[in-house]
Amino acid sequence: MKKNFLPLIIMLISIQSFAQKIKIDKQEIKLDDKTIGFIEGKKPFFKILSLDKSYAVIVELKKAPNEESLVLPWIDLQDEKTGKYNELEFKSRKFSAFNYDRSVVYELFDRNYINAEGLNKTALENFINGELTGISAKRYGVQDQIENAANIADTYKIGIDDFGVIYSIKAQNPDPEDKRIGFIRMISPSSNGDLKYEVIDLDNNLIATWFARGGTFSGYEKLLNQEVITFNGKVFKATFENRGNPVGYKMSNDITAMNIVRVLVGNGYNLGSHLKRN
Repeated sequence: MKKNFLPLIIMLISIQSFAQKIKIDKQEIKLDDKTIGFIEGKKPFFKILSLDKSYAVIVELKKAPNEESLVLPWIDLQDEKTGKYNELEFKSRKFSAFNYDRSVVYELFDRNYINAEGLNKTALENFINGELTGISAKRYGVQDQIENAANIADTYKIGIDDFGVIYSIKAQNPDPEDKRIGFIRMISPSSNGDLKYEVIDLDNNLIATWFARGGTFSGYEKLLNQEVITFNGKVFKATFENRGNPVGYKMSNDITAMNIVRVLVGNGYNLGSHLKRN
């Protein structure tokens, strides 16, 4: 009995630590019904105050233009008095699009910027005055790349027929009437049980593979989720979309297939024959 007593205590302490709940009640931040601070404002601006209201940080939720709806915003965290700021991304599993105020508090709590005593001023000041994380620069830069790729893809006027043949007005084939640049095929289910696409050039070389979820590719350590990986190891986001085939499947109406091809072409993979590989 004594041998089992200590592990039982440890287990109960662990359960208790993970059972802490945060809620917002009339601008009060409560941790297990204990008020630990205050929050004012509404999306995208919030002001979080310490329990005695002597210290406050300003929160602004930001997104790059035209980012996908499922991409979470990042947090611009600013010291109210000094105006200094730094940025952080949501990593908390408790994020909710219906409760941004509580989601922000959970995120700060997970990072120990808020604890059982309220705002952790020392930790917050160390973060805000520390090296900039550069999240906005990265997100805006990625968005610029996406938009540039889309603009390039537009010039190719890509089409896909029901057999997965990819066409473009920029095809460079011996026969000028031949507008083929490659092929795309769907594999469902793939070896991991999820949807997969493969893009092939006119010489039957595999140019890229797209995975819906949990895809693995030799030489690439991360899982691929709605991402296309090329023969030379480049990875691009290409979203899944099933609106094109509400009744009966046709490759010509497959928006996912078109997304994949457009991403590849927009990033310099022109397919065709005798692809030059750098």
